[in-house]
Amino acid sequence: MADDLLLGIDVGTTNIKALVFTTGGALAASASVATPTERPHPGWAEHDPHTLWQAVVAVIRRALASIDDLRRVRGLAVASVGEAGVLVGAGGEPLTPIIAWYDQRSAPYAQRWKTHDDPLETFRATGMLAAPIFGIFKLQWLRDYEPEGYAAATTWLHVADYIAFRLCGARTTDYSLASRSMLFDLRARRWSESLIDRAGLRGDLLPELVVSGTRIGAVTPEAAAETGLAPGTVVGAGGHDHVCGALAANVRRAGDCLDSMGTAEAVFLPLDDIPLDERLFIANVSSWTHVTFGAHVARDRYYVMDGLFSSGAAVEWMRRLAAPGASFDEAAAEVETLAASAPPGSMGVLFLPHLAAGERGAFVGLTTSSGRAALARAVYEGLAFEWRHMLDTIEGMLGVRARTIRAIGGGTRLPVWLGIKAHVLGRPIQVLDMDESVALGAALLGGIAAGVYHSEDEAVNALQIRERTVAPDVALHALYERIYREAFLRLAPTLAPVHTALNDLEMI
Repeated sequence: MADDLLLGIDVGTTNIKALVFTTGGALAASASVATPTERPHPGWAEHDPHTLWQAVVAVIRRALASIDDLRRVRGLAVASVGEAGVLVGAGGEPLTPIIAWYDQRSAPYAQRWKTHDDPLETFRATGMLAAPIFGIFKLQWLRDYEPEGYAAATTWLHVADYIAFRLCGARTTDYSLASRSMLFDLRARRWSESLIDRAGLRGDLLPELVVSGTRIGAVTPEAAAETGLAPGTVVGAGGHDHVCGALAANVRRAGDCLDSMGTAEAVFLPLDDIPLDERLFIANVSSWTHVTFGAHVARDRYYVMDGLFSSGAAVEWMRRLAAPGASFDEAAAEVETLAASAPPGSMGVLFLPHLAAGERGAFVGLTTSSGRAALARAVYEGLAFEWRHMLDTIEGMLGVRARTIRAIGGGTRLPVWLGIKAHVLGRPIQVLDMDESVALGAALLGGIAAGVYHSEDEAVNALQIRERTVAPDVALHALYERIYREAFLRLAPTLAPVHTALNDLEMI
């Protein structure tokens, strides 16, 4: 086991990564490339399946270049964004583009569902409130606007499933990815025939459901020739990216909380069970932020999650404004320096960080004194307030309080942002020295599938991950508590009709 290696593939919003790990979680090799994305119309984003596969092939080859004996790579699995997928034909050929998870072309279908369907019944089955991102509405759009591809298709595969299919030929999906379709009965752990019928979709398109970490096949000779992997390398079922990250961070039990700080940011709490009752539904509908429930990649576990689609994207947006033309690292350092130089409270400027997936954000409280530093700090503070609100909402709905908050992802490399978040929360944040948790979680699932680990406990306990604690300042927490309660919580509801009007005007 000491000489064994595992491969984790992470197909994300911004980048595709292939990382090779030792069984103790140490990084042995890595490669990354930008996720190829096309934007054919305003509000649309999609990926060409062939181009996406070639990008995965390229990063696998680059990651394996420094590995002396490819037979040491015992197993692999793929993690990906949750709501994007592709229709595949009988011969394995992709028949439609991959509609990106954040694409808004399916918004009319989601709105129609909200108007004509029983949202409580849908919530009780799926743990979800209708939103354009979910697979059910992408499939409806493809049925109506790509009818030839839809008719010829034999399987709908999520992005991670499609990459695994190209590697080993298996047409499967795991429970965590199925949870993002709004066609999956969470408690029964099967596709919902009722929802499929109500949506007017073909149930035969939905793939076989398997537990994450299940051995689904082995790398074929054809895939081996393309990627450089050894033929016969075990392919395991991976899962939804945030959920794979939670496995690597050992956020598997009730009382744990994960802050996954990527391009999108999630509040993630594992659950022993899912109380999908009318009280929880009403609480969810009443909030401006709607939580979703799903199946964990950890066996027999569930989760509750809320997401800020534009978290890391908002920081990147601020980087481009603060240091146009600078390198990524230089721009990041400039934003950190600016935010640190502004006083807590950003001189009265508030930032509403709703910049993606059809939402609109705002700066409020601007004066002639509001310079770059105040705006940079306001972005960090607004993100921290929004994350706090999502956590408060979940804890209030479920009547629980997270014992620990663990942070992973690229945002953990920004100490000013992390410090502000701890002050806003008034709670310590445990920061894991784990930049690539999603790929590591996928690699662990590949290791379980290959028999390198005999259980999830063995896999997680084998990791040798350092962590540090970011503690809150009591005085700063008191200040931020007032800003949060007296100002920030009023911001989104107050601006909602203005943003609705702007959206309507933009469509004229």
